[in-house]
Amino acid sequence: MTLFDDIPLPGLELEPRHEGVVTERRAYSNAIAPSAHTIDRFWSRVIRSPGCWLWVGAISGGDGYGRITWRRDGVSRTMSAHRFALLLAYGDDDSYTVGEHRCNEPLCVRVDDGHLIPSTQTANLRYAVACGRAGANRTTGDGRTRAQRSLAVRAAICNGWDPIAYAEAVGKVEDRDLPTLF
Repeated sequence: MTLFDDIPLPGLELEPRHEGVVTERRAYSNAIAPSAHTIDRFWSRVIRSPGCWLWVGAISGGDGYGRITWRRDGVSRTMSAHRFALLLAYGDDDSYTVGEHRCNEPLCVRVDDGHLIPSTQTANLRYAVACGRAGANRTTGDGRTRAQRSLAVRAAICNGWDPIAYAEAVGKVEDRDLPTLF
């Protein structure tokens, strides 16, 4: 048995873990819209800096992107925080598949041409390659993963915008006195 034996994938039933014991799975749907409360909860976890608007809520340990989950009538939905920002700006639009971070900050949720735009997987990968952050370059350059970097950023600014703490969290200690983000 592994650590993840009791986490169902959307649409899949769980197998019995022990003879006669079945863990009930949560109802999940990609179609439920966020309530006003969920939208307020989202914005309460965003720190607005002079540039990026940074998510300080839940962060995926795998990819370092923010995550938000909400429930309605016993049904859950989870998505990336930056995709949630796009959902608020554009609705559930099938014309884009990903959010492209033009600012190269995985925690940014500011929908703006210089920060987060709706995109396709192909265009996003081309941009990542052009910026040098694709393939083996997904690490931060100091041995941390993107998830570790995101956790450090969240810890540095969770109580409000602090350009020095942010610069230290992203590894730009030589730029401590500058309020730039990336």
